[in-house]
Amino acid sequence: MNFTLIKKCFAEARLLFASLGALLFAVCWLRVFIVTRLQTSQFATIVEQFWDEFKDLWPVSLEQLLSYTGRIAVGYNEPIVVFGVCIFAIARGSDVVSGELGRGTLEMLLAQPVSRLQVLCTQAAVTLVGLAALCGLTWAGTAAGIHTMTVKEDLPPPSISIPGLKLRIPLSLKKPEKIRVPMSEKTKASYFMAGAFNLFCLGAALAGFSSFLSSLDRYRWRTIGIVVAAFAISLLLKLLGQAISEIAWLQYLSIFTAYEPQKFISMAVHRPEMVWSVAWFDSVDARRPLAELGALGYNLILLSIALVFYIAAGIVFHRRDLPAPL
Repeated sequence: MNFTLIKKCFAEARLLFASLGALLFAVCWLRVFIVTRLQTSQFATIVEQFWDEFKDLWPVSLEQLLSYTGRIAVGYNEPIVVFGVCIFAIARGSDVVSGELGRGTLEMLLAQPVSRLQVLCTQAAVTLVGLAALCGLTWAGTAAGIHTMTVKEDLPPPSISIPGLKLRIPLSLKKPEKIRVPMSEKTKASYFMAGAFNLFCLGAALAGFSSFLSSLDRYRWRTIGIVVAAFAISLLLKLLGQAISEIAWLQYLSIFTAYEPQKFISMAVHRPEMVWSVAWFDSVDARRPLAELGALGYNLILLSIALVFYIAAGIVFHRRDLPAPL
């Protein structure tokens, strides 16, 4: 890749990256802050009221959702986090060809000693590096919150146990004393790497799709419109598949079916060996040797989508006739 091209791409992306990076870091830090304001017992009282009606929409158990780790993990499904990464992916992916054509700069760019594939590969590399950095900032915001926040808990009163019985009798009738406990004692920042990586894979798939459509079109606004429409339809298919059991198969038509950060963070807590496994094999039931995809299996699906669309974009861009600038 040409250093001048890399410098050009970074210059074009720096303002969007800086604003989204600051936003994502702040939102993920704020998510931890909000979790520390509400005790687990209070949160459980709220969630248990509607859990039976909406449990099919959650990828984790109630027990996991009520834990500090589970409540922080919800942040990776926050619309502002998902949309922030997707905005960067769509903005940079759509600029590859149709953006340059719309500005009338592509002909001048290709007049330099660079090939079309160099232009595409440089844009793709800068986009993926930017996505990795943004997802790293989401994890950094979570980690910063975990290591700087404390949670309020009730200090158990002194008690005695009755021999032969699993029973403890409190020695005080006073209200439980409130104490502050570091959040780092309740969860680990390393658990959330699985969610951040899944977010990166989603962004990469969307960037590849945007680049492919950009290589076909000459108007960036139309490229963005088509990608956003496909994004909305994909999200709707997953929601409908989750909400209505009769059409659950619709989920398999959505890219968001492979985006399950809460589920993968739960795996990191309870089944860490599944986080970097392509598939989980059931050793109990021989009739079901493949019980479930591991987190890496879902992520590879998203990365494969990104790779296929980037290759397709390269083929189309290499072969197409470019219109003259208006």
